[in-house]
Amino acid sequence: MALAAVASFVLPNVAFAAGGGGGDGSTLVVVALIAVVAVAYLLTHFVVERLQKIFLVLAGVEYILLGVLLGPQMPYRIPAFSNLQDLMPIIALAVGWVGLLRGMELSLRRMRGSVPTGNSRVVVVQALVAGGLTALPAWWTFTQGWFFSFGGEAGVGNQEVWMAAGLLGCAAVAGSSEPVELLRKRYRLEGELGERIRRMAASSDLLAIAVFGLLFCVFHETHENALVQPSPTEWAVITILLGALLGVLFTPFLGEHDTENGRFLAMVGIIVLASGAAYFLDLSPLLVNLCLGAVLVNTARAGTDIRKTLERTRRPMALVLLVFAGALANPVDPLDATIVTVAYIALRLLGKAIGTGLAGWRSPQRGDYFRGLLAHGEVTVAMAVSLRLVYEGPAVDLAYAAILISVFFNDLIAPRVLRGLFVDTGDLRGERTEEVSL
Repeated sequence: MALAAVASFVLPNVAFAAGGGGGDGSTLVVVALIAVVAVAYLLTHFVVERLQKIFLVLAGVEYILLGVLLGPQMPYRIPAFSNLQDLMPIIALAVGWVGLLRGMELSLRRMRGSVPTGNSRVVVVQALVAGGLTALPAWWTFTQGWFFSFGGEAGVGNQEVWMAAGLLGCAAVAGSSEPVELLRKRYRLEGELGERIRRMAASSDLLAIAVFGLLFCVFHETHENALVQPSPTEWAVITILLGALLGVLFTPFLGEHDTENGRFLAMVGIIVLASGAAYFLDLSPLLVNLCLGAVLVNTARAGTDIRKTLERTRRPMALVLLVFAGALANPVDPLDATIVTVAYIALRLLGKAIGTGLAGWRSPQRGDYFRGLLAHGEVTVAMAVSLRLVYEGPAVDLAYAAILISVFFNDLIAPRVLRGLFVDTGDLRGERTEEVSL
């Protein structure tokens, strides 16, 4: 919250300087933006991380707030953020980084290791229940015109409604392992529950990205002037082949003896190219980069080193993603946003509880694994940003706002709920006396 106070003080003055400073205004804006982001990073690294460890809350909402304050929807105008299309390469890089990192999870070498039994059943069942219980009511209420007119020349189109509802459903499926990592910093955790939750969250992310990418193919934007109109199946094949072919193309350029800086710069170029191609074709950059990452990690001799480089640079890229997620938010009716958000949070929680309960019914598996799958994570934010850049309209804006608020709420409660699960299973053995760096 200190970050929001700093930003709210700095940005109006920056805007004033930019408006009245003549030719030096844009320079002042760029310098001030760098300063604000630097302050944000330092606050997170030295202050917020310690606070989240003490109070068991996940950091991230402060960067979304910063993005909202920087965004073009604010009454003061920040020239550098007035047209976000000019910043598309940076946004594409941040979104693609998330997809590529998840693709690196598909290493055949790592997948040969021991996998806790019953994980797939829990992931699939809770995904079907939570996704359906959020997407279908959203689609029905949107098509009934509860929040805006539907159909006709001035109404919201069916394609937009399906994509907005699909985003809510896929975001309900996605998870995050950050609560586990946060608890490991503060407590001594034993047993296999932590690894089980981490794998469930990773598998949920992969499933959400795949379904979300297929929605881009089924409800693909149509261009009347295009010479060819591929079918949804053809768009799905194009999406997968695009990522796979780029992976094969760039594999020879990633050698074992490259420096980490060299690998980082190479990955920046590869991700921007893959994400830019996906956006140009109105496809999901997450699914394209996921396929790209799966090919690289299994074919490149430096696949393991590439994954380590991506992991080390994950936090800065997450910062960029969250800032732009806030900047891309459009104003929505407060009452509509409140109704949709409260209903979405409740239905997502109910869906995960019912889903994990059904998965554990008449089996040795626990039925309350949903307590470790509440956090949204970066995949949810990346999906929302991807949709926001391709599709426009009130349904998308409303779903987008609900997602951002749900990210804040669930990331706030997820670590404490998960701690209760660790206590119940007996895997939590007290607080750590030494510092743990993860």
